[in-house]
Amino acid sequence: MSSSQEQYKKLQNDIRNHDHAYYILDDPEISDGEYDALFQNLLKIEIDNPEWITSESPSQRVGTKPETDFVSISHRKQMLSLANAFNEKDIYDFHERIIKNLSDAPKLRYFCEPKMDGAAISLVYENGILIRGVTRGDGTVGEDITSNIRTLKSIPLALKESNDAFPKMIEVRGEIFISKVDFLNLNSAAALEDQKVFANPRNAAAGSLRQLDPMVTSSRPLAFFAHGIGACDGSTFTSLEELFKSFAGWGLPVNQLNRSVDSIELCLEYFQEIERSRDKIPFEIDGVVFKVADIAMQNNLGEIARSPRWAIAHKFPAEEATTEIVGIDFQVGRTGILTPVAKLKSINVGGVNVSKCTLHNIDELQRLDPRVGDQAVIKRAGDVIPKMIRVIPLKKSRGLSVSIPKSCPCCNSKVVTNSQSDWHVLSSDNKLLKKFSSLYEANEYIENHSSQGLVIDEKKINSPFIKCSGDNLCPEIIQGKFTHFVSRKAMDIDGLGQEILATLIQKKFVKEYADIFKLEEHRIQLASLERFGEKSVDNLIKSIRLASKVDLFRVVYSLGIEEVGETTARNLAMHFGEFNELSDATFEELLTIQDIGPRVASKIKDYFSERGNQEIIENLLPLLEIILPKSKDEEGSKLRGLQIAITGKLTSMSRDELKDILLENGAKVTSSISKNTSYLVAGENAGSKLTKAKELDVKILEENDIGSFLNDPKKFF
Repeated sequence: MSSSQEQYKKLQNDIRNHDHAYYILDDPEISDGEYDALFQNLLKIEIDNPEWITSESPSQRVGTKPETDFVSISHRKQMLSLANAFNEKDIYDFHERIIKNLSDAPKLRYFCEPKMDGAAISLVYENGILIRGVTRGDGTVGEDITSNIRTLKSIPLALKESNDAFPKMIEVRGEIFISKVDFLNLNSAAALEDQKVFANPRNAAAGSLRQLDPMVTSSRPLAFFAHGIGACDGSTFTSLEELFKSFAGWGLPVNQLNRSVDSIELCLEYFQEIERSRDKIPFEIDGVVFKVADIAMQNNLGEIARSPRWAIAHKFPAEEATTEIVGIDFQVGRTGILTPVAKLKSINVGGVNVSKCTLHNIDELQRLDPRVGDQAVIKRAGDVIPKMIRVIPLKKSRGLSVSIPKSCPCCNSKVVTNSQSDWHVLSSDNKLLKKFSSLYEANEYIENHSSQGLVIDEKKINSPFIKCSGDNLCPEIIQGKFTHFVSRKAMDIDGLGQEILATLIQKKFVKEYADIFKLEEHRIQLASLERFGEKSVDNLIKSIRLASKVDLFRVVYSLGIEEVGETTARNLAMHFGEFNELSDATFEELLTIQDIGPRVASKIKDYFSERGNQEIIENLLPLLEIILPKSKDEEGSKLRGLQIAITGKLTSMSRDELKDILLENGAKVTSSISKNTSYLVAGENAGSKLTKAKELDVKILEENDIGSFLNDPKKFF
């Protein structure tokens, strides 16, 4: 091999490594521009030397010629189905059968995996080169989808060389899936183009794999996890732990939530942990799989019918149910957004009785087209608000489609589109140069390029939301704003529930936020109202007094500024230190704050620029004793710059309480683990976060370390 060919092979390998870092590890090592330069260099070499091109070259992922049909291919080893378990008894019965069939076996270990809700495939590698991708089919025969499989950048065309030599031939079994976020984006894009939307991520993944044109598959956000093997020549694995370690070494993506355990009780704990965190897992799962970890034991156990004796799927309880739609209304939120809500014949879904379901926005309403009398399929996962996933139309005499209201159902004000704008900077010949989400940034760009004769063109972005134009003339908007203001994470005023607030607003005791802190002046009148009495009024006044001494970030959050959540409010409070500094902040200074971009900065500026809001604040602030955050030099910021995550159950305090303490001391509390995480606080039953933290060498704090850590964090650096 010539030196030029060696350089070409090295370039191929470098690109594969960068693909692995980007698509599998989510940790790119070079910029997009640098990657593009490498790829262009590869293409140039292959144009000059077409005889060098092989099937595993990164340039050969997408074929140019669509298939005319899929060819049937027999699997070298059958792709088996899994028996299902639906409760703990089923799992213990499975364990007892294993022990009975392995009477002289040593202690059992189980390998636990989330059960992916995607499309099963088999990848055939010969001497480390991908030669075929096949659908599961009937388990014996599947369809050859190699051209489509080659478009997935998470699937290596050539296995990486590692300490574990790859076999002469191996069938890698796994699952093709689409993440929840990518699925939503895929359907949103399809809806904008008036194309068919998919019912669920599993259907989207399966449908994307069976496209005759590989370019269509290439355009879909498909991902892959390896979870087992079929036939294998030239290599022997003793355990699933060893197999998955080899997978990772060869560049095959594996699920980081997988775990080995030493007892069936720990299998059940794993199931409970995954079920609790199901909503936070970025892809759809419908249970977990338990496998005997020792491969020799698997071989001894064998299979029955079309299922292995050594594995079982523990399915989650049914979270879908079908019920009748009895009505559809529009509700008004505190920002004025009108949300369509379906009223349902009450039904139990996932252990909770459901009688209504939000339809989110106009796009979703039109996509589902629900009508009174239709049947609706409702899904609920964990503690998430129930979601209508599809409608089964009434076959005869179907009701009328829902009309979009032209006026607010509460105050009769005109309904307007909640439009947003992009600001396009155009050249003198009307060519688009840049897009901005704020007019300020667009103007600043023009000022810095004034010699080019640039102009700004405002482009309205279609929004799926409609909004009441009544603002503070709308009772529902007013109610929503006050409910948010007194909520636990805002001013935290105990005793001011929605019904009491509604009474106070209706009786004109409360017209603006400041009036809440003047209610003591109306003690006698309040005691005479329905639902009130002297004792309840005393308790309410006491709660209001306590709430008047309040942290700055709570005041900021309680105002209900659009796009300003709890974390952003804390960042604003820590940065500015005083309320007036925040309200007078420039757009440029807001942009320097963590997690604040042009859109959020614009919302903050707009809020403090409105005279009505200024008057509300001027009346409110003198009635509060605002606790200012400690400065950067004070002890309260001793955790500044640290990113801390929390997992597991804490016994000495709640996780929210610990979060508040860490934030007050300047730390950033994150919900996930990454290479930027400084510490993980691990309580009881810590799961996948703890595993990932150990893999990334993140420092671990146990619950009994918390006190010492807060007193002197430097000891733990």
